[in-house]
Amino acid sequence: MHATSFESLTYILSPIHGLDARAKIAATLLLICGIVLTPPLRAVEALLLASLMLGVAAIARLPIGRLLRRSAAVLPFAATIALLAPLQHSGGSWNAAGLASSWAGGGWMITWGILSKAWFSAFAMIVLAASTRSADLLAALRRLKVPDVFVMLLSFIARYVGVLASQLRSLRIALASRAPHLSGRALLRSSGSLAGNLFVRSYERGERIYQAMLSRGYTGTLPASAAGRIGPAEVLFVMTALLTAAAVALY
Repeated sequence: MHATSFESLTYILSPIHGLDARAKIAATLLLICGIVLTPPLRAVEALLLASLMLGVAAIARLPIGRLLRRSAAVLPFAATIALLAPLQHSGGSWNAAGLASSWAGGGWMITWGILSKAWFSAFAMIVLAASTRSADLLAALRRLKVPDVFVMLLSFIARYVGVLASQLRSLRIALASRAPHLSGRALLRSSGSLAGNLFVRSYERGERIYQAMLSRGYTGTLPASAAGRIGPAEVLFVMTALLTAAAVALY
């Protein structure tokens, strides 16, 4: 694991990191359901919800700026849907005039609802991922009776995303050291060969990692720390998420 990787955040010592992973998963899902299954958030609701999430991130001693940048990655995808959603609601034409009329008829509220829900949900998931080690998260999913095939798929995704990022980092360093002034069309032409090289190197390293895992006794499950227990802190954490979701839904 690289020292600056996202996974390094899971080794921070904080009260949130010390909670049982099952409680954190349940609280996150409850909060996301409360956000998604409600009408567009009003300004007061959005402000209070943002304050709560940022407060949890601060208690977990996580870098707020880094979490905000990560969660903002979902906005371009959500914006594509949010900009066109008012057309479906108003039955307008698929052109500039139809979009303008749908926005004038309150379409901006639909757009705000999609963007805000996408960002709040993404931020909640990122806080969960940053405060829980991958092995503990997968073990908690297994204890929550999630089908083993899904847990296995998530475990390999979590492992090989890191492998892909490591190979991409090596390629970028190699390119910068060998062609520091490469830019424009020359850089664009080299992107195809770099992508192919990245795929081959990642595949070969993934095979070596899997063989190493088998030689070390891998049986299909990742090692995890000792199974935690649900105590008063976990119950309080889940109840806080439940009451927050209920307040957002019923207010």
